[in-house]
Amino acid sequence: MDAYLERPDGCTLYYTVDDHTDPWRKADTILFVHGLAESGEAWRGWVPHFARHYRVVRIDLRGFGRSTPMPGEHQWTMDELLDDIEALIRRLGCERVHLVGAKSGGSMVLKMAADRPALVHTLIGVTPPLTPAAGVDEWVKHIATRGVPDWARHTMQGRLGSAASQAEVDWWVENLQGKTPLSTLQGYLRWVPKLDIRADVERITCPTLIITTTGSGLRSVDGVKAWVSRVKSARLLVLEGDAWHAAGAYPDRCAQASVDFLAEYRNRQISG
Repeated sequence: MDAYLERPDGCTLYYTVDDHTDPWRKADTILFVHGLAESGEAWRGWVPHFARHYRVVRIDLRGFGRSTPMPGEHQWTMDELLDDIEALIRRLGCERVHLVGAKSGGSMVLKMAADRPALVHTLIGVTPPLTPAAGVDEWVKHIATRGVPDWARHTMQGRLGSAASQAEVDWWVENLQGKTPLSTLQGYLRWVPKLDIRADVERITCPTLIITTTGSGLRSVDGVKAWVSRVKSARLLVLEGDAWHAAGAYPDRCAQASVDFLAEYRNRQISG
């Protein structure tokens, strides 16, 4: 099911719902939040793992996918994005949801769990950044001089790893990241590299799974272990691979680990 949510500032948010649960049972909702230059389509490979037992909702964040593009001068804030996500949760009629986020979407769901814990059952973050990022100025220059599709292709090997086929790379460039509006990226890339949520994650109390990779060029396993150790009820899964975007590069491995994590949570709720 495709649907839209109008926000007070005139922005329209697109989202899609996949629900193949038994209609006579009440199913939990799991909400997926994508990262930079993506849309809900980035979670395509995850959906079959969840839709039989959860109502699966994928949002296109403001500016991305089929949601309203943001002007280049838009002043991005975490609170605005979390307000959008909370508004969708309310639209869905949920008191709480299971949250899954990747890359900067992972940063958002971590901040949501820290700041608005009443909305979150569990949290899954796949390669979420916590600290300011370096090298983004080169991305901005590349996008400005050579365009979004060329930038997407230029960065895709690091994103999807050395095992990605040419057909896979082409799909991500031509159907997903390369279609991101230039104006959205211009504003987003002024904001997202400055994010620093290291202090916030210590306030997360819900069951949490963090997934990272052994060979990511963006962050070390030891660095991820250090901050995960400060999150209550959190566990870390380290996957073999050289992609920094594990959710996109290894959807089946990540999704199955997430399904198992949620099943364990559900069993504890039943037995407890």
